[in-house]
Amino acid sequence: MKVLSVDEMRMLDKKTIKGLGIPGTTLMENAGIGVVEMIRDMVSLDMLQSVCVVCGKGNNGGDGFVVARHLWNKGIHVDVVLLGEKKDVKGDARINLDVAEKLGMPIHPFNKLKKRGLRKLLNNADAVVDAIFGTGFKGRPEGIYRDVIQEMNMHGKLIFSIDVPSGVNADTGDVEGEAVFADATCTMAFIKKGLLLYPARYFVGELYVTDIGIPPQIVVEEDLRMELLEDDIVKPLLPVRFPYSHKGVYGRVGVIAGSPGFTGAACLTSEAALRAGAGLVYIFTPDGLLPIYETKLTEVIKVPIGGDAVYEPAMIEKIRDRIAGLDGLVIGPGIGTAEPTRMFVKKLLKEWDGFCVIDADGLNNIKPEDLKNSKGRWIITPHPGEFSRLTGKSIAEIEKDRIGSAGEFSEKHGVIVVLKGVPTIIATPEGFIYINSTGNSGLSSGGSGDVLTGLIGGFLAQSKSPSLSAIAGVYIHGKAADIAMDEGENEYSLIAGDLLYFIGDAINSLEEEE
Repeated sequence: MKVLSVDEMRMLDKKTIKGLGIPGTTLMENAGIGVVEMIRDMVSLDMLQSVCVVCGKGNNGGDGFVVARHLWNKGIHVDVVLLGEKKDVKGDARINLDVAEKLGMPIHPFNKLKKRGLRKLLNNADAVVDAIFGTGFKGRPEGIYRDVIQEMNMHGKLIFSIDVPSGVNADTGDVEGEAVFADATCTMAFIKKGLLLYPARYFVGELYVTDIGIPPQIVVEEDLRMELLEDDIVKPLLPVRFPYSHKGVYGRVGVIAGSPGFTGAACLTSEAALRAGAGLVYIFTPDGLLPIYETKLTEVIKVPIGGDAVYEPAMIEKIRDRIAGLDGLVIGPGIGTAEPTRMFVKKLLKEWDGFCVIDADGLNNIKPEDLKNSKGRWIITPHPGEFSRLTGKSIAEIEKDRIGSAGEFSEKHGVIVVLKGVPTIIATPEGFIYINSTGNSGLSSGGSGDVLTGLIGGFLAQSKSPSLSAIAGVYIHGKAADIAMDEGENEYSLIAGDLLYFIGDAINSLEEEE
């Protein structure tokens, strides 16, 4: 599903209304009907005797007047609270306000109602509709807007927001002051990117998207480069499996991971690559760690490369010929940051000209210029701390603009960026952004990132496409965690090793989609 910025949504509205001549009142009518359908999905309309619709002076308020009319026509008592003077309501919104008045619907200007009157209406209502601010809102609500939002939140009624909870920045997800805590939000035509980000997601509740009548050809004509990952997008990206095939068809993955105390990272990565469907997985390991892998990794091919337990530059001579035939390389989980290891990683990345996934200590051993000057095609998978070191930005800066931070770095350095977190963001050098929709807090445990790295590596060996592999790996990783919840796990007890056993179920869930 396409995800839009506020400016992109405004542009589509303009092209629809001014370019094609579709009246704004038509879009507003469709928006209001969509909100009513959302309310019906959340609670039976038969259960609602009275609804309070709180409207601002702009088009969001206009949508609210339409909602009020449709609820009124269904026999529900509706009180409309207008935050402003009637004379200040213009255009399409004014048309719908006038219709509401002609129907005899109670319209209460807040300057006459005051806080005490609003409290009475809220107390008597079964639900509240928030139609105060639209997607253009920035900053913090002040004055009567702040007071009204506080009152709405205090009364414990079901709250349905139109397009965006009032007080939330629909572009950034910022909440600088008071904001409506919605039980559900119906956004128009497309998801606005801020609604998928924190802290906004705390306020959005259930997120609905309604079709307001923007023609598909208008959308196709625009260069919209942001997507929310869902089953229908990811399913076609899974590597094809052939009835007449063998292990060589599905790629060879090399894993460079692990060090004393962190061999588990190498095991999780290697097994995840296999469960993603890779035909062969090799772990290139210092001799001192070989006994552990011989015990733990039955299906993985172990390649001892000398030394004791730490990767060293001299080992590259022993693996150069072996890695030449690989379809993908995974570097970093648990390898440590000792100076010999750092030199090993930098030298290997300088020489390797194929596909590579770089994670964890693989990232901690390099600088951004190492990526830019490389020959290969890289996927990097940092968490915000690792990304902070690479970008020079603080973690707070990164979290404030996850999409922008990932996109900027990807385009500048020519790498796929998988910025882990909530939500995980995938950015490509071509300017495409993918926002993940799967996963839960059960992933917040050591080793989960190693499983993700292995999944991406396994898909990469089969598809030979860094972007498709990153998308599939991230989505399946989160999907496995979600399915684990359905199978009796919980977000406290889920550990990284559990994910391995739900990868197959996650892939099955896509294959079973109609």
